[in-house]
Amino acid sequence: MTTNQENQARDAAPQRRLRGREIPAEGDGGVFSETWFPVCLSSDVPARGVHGCEFLDGRVIVSRDRHGEIRVFSAYCLHVGADLSIGQVTDSGNIRCAFHGWEYDGGSGQCAYLPSGDPVPPRASLYRFPAVERYGIVFAFNGSEPRFSIPDFDHPEESLVLRSGTFPDRFSVDPWVICADTPDLLHITELHQFDLRNDPYADVTWQDYSATFPIHALTPAGPVLDIRPEIHGTNLFHQNGTVDGRWFGWSTWMGIPTPGQTAVFYTICAQPEPQETPEQTGEFLDYVLNLEMSIAGEDVPIFASMHYTPGNLTRGDRVLARFFEYLRTFPRSHPSADFLN
Repeated sequence: MTTNQENQARDAAPQRRLRGREIPAEGDGGVFSETWFPVCLSSDVPARGVHGCEFLDGRVIVSRDRHGEIRVFSAYCLHVGADLSIGQVTDSGNIRCAFHGWEYDGGSGQCAYLPSGDPVPPRASLYRFPAVERYGIVFAFNGSEPRFSIPDFDHPEESLVLRSGTFPDRFSVDPWVICADTPDLLHITELHQFDLRNDPYADVTWQDYSATFPIHALTPAGPVLDIRPEIHGTNLFHQNGTVDGRWFGWSTWMGIPTPGQTAVFYTICAQPEPQETPEQTGEFLDYVLNLEMSIAGEDVPIFASMHYTPGNLTRGDRVLARFFEYLRTFPRSHPSADFLN
């Protein structure tokens, strides 16, 4: 075949898009990443009550046991399925269903009392998630046993002034899509216009359930960032570092209220400097919060409309490509599946 004939054959062939190997979506095959997911803010949980919220492909309740420790349980009563968030916490610390009065131990989730006087069914126990409370946020682990811990900041939590909150809107992408911004080093220079003063490609380190690298950069607005971004699990962005020489911490924690949706929580913190008033510390937090939100704001319209499909990757995407492999092999399960719906 001549070169001209080859060109004609190529032009006549149907055009096909190059696609990389699939990255499992959260909920595909009925499983989700085995990671810590933010569920709600600590302030959402009443001192003597129950808070209900969507999680994974169902619903959970969040409450405190008699010692004040946070608990995350499946939401539906094991009698006929009433939503326990409509119930109440008794004087003994049990969670009482509003429909028929079944009570569940506020620590273990085991059914503890039936007002009918019937024996308690031995298998009547709510699903209890591994749960922790950090930085004013309630986290639940999807899995039988946590594989890693919620990451720490460089300074003890009790020494920090911190704020936590939520972004007002949900995003119609999986959490890993937002986290992929971190190893997507090209977007840092192209979209955010950072002037990198180091080579982060050379300094990426990978662990079983996390990845990190340093960034030293001049931002378009002028502040100099010397930061260490980290990804933990498939949904936790965590950052320590300095802006113009002063330390701060920033994290965005991505939850799944329902498959295909991401709810974004955040924590920002700083250490008060010597002789600094609370008002001055607050002004610094306002400054870095506005800086981080302005950077995140450049990503928001992209997340609102993109169909994330890895395809024609180049050498400049080598860290991102490694992250895709990390995602493809990340452990997934759903031990609470029988309880959440």
